[in-house]
Amino acid sequence: MSFGKSLRQYRENMNITQLEAAYQLDLVPNTYSNYERCKRPIPIELLPKIKKAFNIPDEQFLDMLLNQSHHRKKLPVDKLAIQTKELRERYMISFGESYFDLISNTQELRQLLGFLNNLDDKKRRLCLNAIKSILVIYSDLADELVTE
Repeated sequence: MSFGKSLRQYRENMNITQLEAAYQLDLVPNTYSNYERCKRPIPIELLPKIKKAFNIPDEQFLDMLLNQSHHRKKLPVDKLAIQTKELRERYMISFGESYFDLISNTQELRQLLGFLNNLDDKKRRLCLNAIKSILVIYSDLADELVTE
């Protein structure tokens, strides 16, 4: 399996969206998608950033790079589930740490998080999707203003 496909599988196991992954790596979402689909080669200087952003263990990252995951002994399902859970937890801790300063220094963001926390899941998703739509529109407008 190619590195791009291994990266996709790892990302999906960690329950990370492509959009989240692209933002973590400071990439355009289409570019990140092309990396995973092997439509575009991944620049070598991006590899350490990928490893750090997704908190990929050294041995697993090396296997992904060398396309050697099939040579390893398969873990039992229960151990694999525990390992995946631990990796997800490490990723979420790393994610929280990377945005800690932004959250602690931005009152509006803390207020927004508090508001979202008090909504039920359905209303939270509706609100977040509305915010995402606004951000897409704002991003498009900002791009137009820069090119004028």
